[in-house]
Amino acid sequence: MSTTTQRLVLTVLAGAALALSGCATLSETECRTADWGRLGQQDGANGYAESRLAEHAEACNKIGILPNATAWRAGWDQGVQSYCTPAVGWREGLAGRGYNGVCRTRGNEAGFLQAYNAGSDIHRMQNRIEQNSSELRRLENQLRSAPNDEARRRLRDQMRHLDREQSRLRSQLGLMQLSAPRY
Repeated sequence: MSTTTQRLVLTVLAGAALALSGCATLSETECRTADWGRLGQQDGANGYAESRLAEHAEACNKIGILPNATAWRAGWDQGVQSYCTPAVGWREGLAGRGYNGVCRTRGNEAGFLQAYNAGSDIHRMQNRIEQNSSELRRLENQLRSAPNDEARRRLRDQMRHLDREQSRLRSQLGLMQLSAPRY
């Protein structure tokens, strides 16, 4: 194998190792020093599913460390209790984060989901408004370099349509925000 080929192979292998290590939930040091109860509480408070423990186990198994599953689950239960509130559901929905269903067995999923769905609806509406704004900017740039009057007319028609759509979406967003629960 030539020196160039060897370097290429080493670079690819190093990149693959780096990519794989980036997938681990915990580093070697974190596995060695983990407070499993605290880690479980953090995972639960962040809305991770119970399967997160298996991900930690996989990360730590590479160095021969087994998580303390009992301590992690006790902490996770506490963390999930703090996660499964309407205020957190609202925050998660507004941020556009997913929901892993961790509140189903906690008896308070209804309140969490009501707030989460309201926040998610507002997040989606804000995204639609931003997408329309981006499209308007794109059309404005095209208008500057339009080759003829017909092309400019077509672009202006599209922009008028998007402006009306933006106005409608902003009105809907305002109504959604007014009727949204307060947390």
